[in-house]
Amino acid sequence: MTAGARFLAVWLTPALWLQMPALIAGRGPDGLWLALALALAPLVALASRSRAPAPAEAETAFPVAALLLAVGLLLWANLALAGDAAVWLGEPRWRGIATAGAGALLLVAWRGAGRAVPALLLVAALALGPPLLELARVAGVGPRAAWERVATQSAFRFPPSSPWVTEGRDLRLVHGGAALDFEEEHRLTAPVGGRLTALTVDGDRPSETEWALAPGQSVVLRAGDRLQSGSTARVRFEADKQVPGSPPSGMAWAAGNPPDWPRCAGLLVTIVFGAIALGRAGGRISRSEVAWLAGGGLVALFWSQAWAIYSILTSPDLFLGGLTAERLLAFPAPVPESIRSASQSCLLLAGFAGFLASSVALRERIAALDRTGDGAIGRDLGVWAGVFAIAGLAALWPVDGWSIARLGLGAAAASLGAARLVSHRPASPAGAAVAGSLGLIAFAAIAVAGRLRAGDEGWIGAIVAYPALVAVPLATLALRVARATAPRPRPRPRAR
Repeated sequence: MTAGARFLAVWLTPALWLQMPALIAGRGPDGLWLALALALAPLVALASRSRAPAPAEAETAFPVAALLLAVGLLLWANLALAGDAAVWLGEPRWRGIATAGAGALLLVAWRGAGRAVPALLLVAALALGPPLLELARVAGVGPRAAWERVATQSAFRFPPSSPWVTEGRDLRLVHGGAALDFEEEHRLTAPVGGRLTALTVDGDRPSETEWALAPGQSVVLRAGDRLQSGSTARVRFEADKQVPGSPPSGMAWAAGNPPDWPRCAGLLVTIVFGAIALGRAGGRISRSEVAWLAGGGLVALFWSQAWAIYSILTSPDLFLGGLTAERLLAFPAPVPESIRSASQSCLLLAGFAGFLASSVALRERIAALDRTGDGAIGRDLGVWAGVFAIAGLAALWPVDGWSIARLGLGAAAASLGAARLVSHRPASPAGAAVAGSLGLIAFAAIAVAGRLRAGDEGWIGAIVAYPALVAVPLATLALRVARATAPRPRPRPRAR
């Protein structure tokens, strides 16, 4: 079961695993299909393993370097998620990053850590069970009835037990301080004072207004007003008011948005070819391990769906400013403090165990691919200390972990995904390296250019958001050319 567990740990890294309930909660049935694609992508990667790597492929260092780049981006995404979770739970950002990074680095430094991956995955799975059962107990309905109840709500409103209503929270916690659009009148109260900036509508002329609020002072925002980013006040919202940023109603949430097929295609190419690239270095997996891998993905999908629905049902304020993955590591139900503390500890333990398992499994993937160095890079503590240090320093700056994880998957897909599908006659090592480099350069160029054109729609917007849409076909074309021009091996003379 070790090979299947390692592949599952590589894929179900927390930055990807927690995105499944975030997609379902944020996008309804559309998110459910995307979460299903995330759960089944490892099986597609296994199905593509048509042959063992040829000896010639071991003569180039490019696959190792490309995979190390993708692994560094995935570590960055996970450490950024750890920092976001720490801030959301009221701790310093650096503490969450340092705790997760130091624990993973210590385990990666242990040569025998690969044997601990199945146990770590089991710990993560067992730790996720009690919080889900407690959330279902508080909701008082099964998963199907919970979905129906969410889908029939007239609006998503602040419950009286929400911390945004009782003691108030800092607006900078809202998705990086994003702007909030109000659909109805709200009275915001600043318990300790602060500064609010809003774009208010007076007739047909919007104007920007700024308030310097004394402790306990309130301000009223009307429908159509926008609370601007950069507001630094800790505020309390009114109970039973619609959550800014939430869907208009449960029916609108359940109906979903019209499918954006170009972006869906871009996400699927990134996910599938990223999984193919990450599974490229693995050995053969038995049928029983394939079954465990499929079962693990489906269990993760079931947990994600149930957690997303129960979280929305018990705490609609998760929608405030846009739902993000780190909020799903906070236990949302209004329960006694002892139960909340225990459930919160279980969630954090699951996330930490999952990160440890994925870090070790990613190390094993690189070691398996590094045939020229006999897997030495997987045991080089200096290299891994540098990778973790760079990823940890980058994570100190608040970023969206999901976008960084997509970059990691896309970089792996562009540089290694096409080469993984080469069948009986591989290209020369130099040709494969050139094709992968071409795909990686195209991916990086489009990703950088996309920072300037993030608002485009249609296929242009999809390519900007998911550069693998262009980089993977380009690398595949270059690889086919390299394979066609590679000299055919001479047949061995028959023994007489």
